[in-house]
Amino acid sequence: MTDATATPASEARTSDELLPFLNNFHDIFTTIGVVILFVGLALGGTQIFDRIDPAEGTLVFDAVWLGLVAGVGVISWLVSAVLVGRQRRILPGIVLSVIFATAVGTVLIYLYTQATIVLNDGQSLEPVFDAIAGINEPSRDAFGSIISEVPWSVRIFPVGVGLILSAVIWAYYQQFRLPFAAGLLGVALVTTVFAVFAVMEPYLAFIWNPAASLITGLILFFAGLYFDARDPERNTRLSGTGFWMHFFAAPIMLSAALTIVNWGFVIDIAELENGAGGGPLMEAISGNQIDAVRSAIATLGVIAVFALVSLLINRRALIVAGLISAGIALGVLVNQLGLGAAGVTAVTLLLLGGVVVLLGAAWNPVRSILLAPFPSSGPLARIFPPVNPAHEG
Repeated sequence: MTDATATPASEARTSDELLPFLNNFHDIFTTIGVVILFVGLALGGTQIFDRIDPAEGTLVFDAVWLGLVAGVGVISWLVSAVLVGRQRRILPGIVLSVIFATAVGTVLIYLYTQATIVLNDGQSLEPVFDAIAGINEPSRDAFGSIISEVPWSVRIFPVGVGLILSAVIWAYYQQFRLPFAAGLLGVALVTTVFAVFAVMEPYLAFIWNPAASLITGLILFFAGLYFDARDPERNTRLSGTGFWMHFFAAPIMLSAALTIVNWGFVIDIAELENGAGGGPLMEAISGNQIDAVRSAIATLGVIAVFALVSLLINRRALIVAGLISAGIALGVLVNQLGLGAAGVTAVTLLLLGGVVVLLGAAWNPVRSILLAPFPSSGPLARIFPPVNPAHEG
């Protein structure tokens, strides 16, 4: 006989946003084993490499090094086949996907680098990148004079790296359907698109970086909304994919929004050289208290908007991403009271912690008020999920 008072899993997920990276303690236990295993593999691989002791710069050196790194990638794939493919262990899958992407990506990027050097008549890429990084005057002419001398095989190098990493992560996701891998894939793809823009128009990519970063974060954010809308009950892997899209989008959007508040959508080269607009912390360090307070208030305003959106879509990642920035901004404002360093720290932590605790305790009641104008069913309800009365309070 079914207990009529039992809470359906879907209702719990809709209200409480269960963790999409942990099933139970067995996941933690298995993850500890995975970490120990691959630390052992790394140490063992180092011992093998030292025993062989190939001469640096030789083909044997490259072959042994690449073989050992590729071996780690192969083992991570095989372990994933058991833990992720068969047992659907989420937390171990996150660790294994990062290990696989790092190992296989390292091998492929190294091979791509060597191929680029061959196309560049055997010249190392370091002088080219050093020249680009060493641009003293970030003007269109300065960028143009440097970039025009760079061969196309080198100019498109960042795009090639982005495509390689995207392909590696896509292969893992296609095989194991791990939501975290989907989030990584989203980051890799939007980064690659930005790399294409930077290759085509490096100067515009530089001065429009705040706006471009905001667009990058918004793409991931709307991708998260798309997956959330496909699973409004938050009980399938689609919701997990949406969570990771929001998780990766949050710090990108927050950083871009705060940069726009302090710099504007376009970076002013003159302000950049003068060090202006560095945010509340930098302004406070420089002694410009008026600008520091103004920047702190603007920062809290941006975070308040993020909190509002988090409540509407029932995703806490946006708020979590802003905690450090909120703490800095509050510290700058509290500092105006004339307290000592210890007093500023204590009051800031009390205010920040109190707000988070109150918001956590009143999450559902606040959402009920904010969602009153929205329909409880239909397309909008998939984006702004209604509160379940059974979970209020």
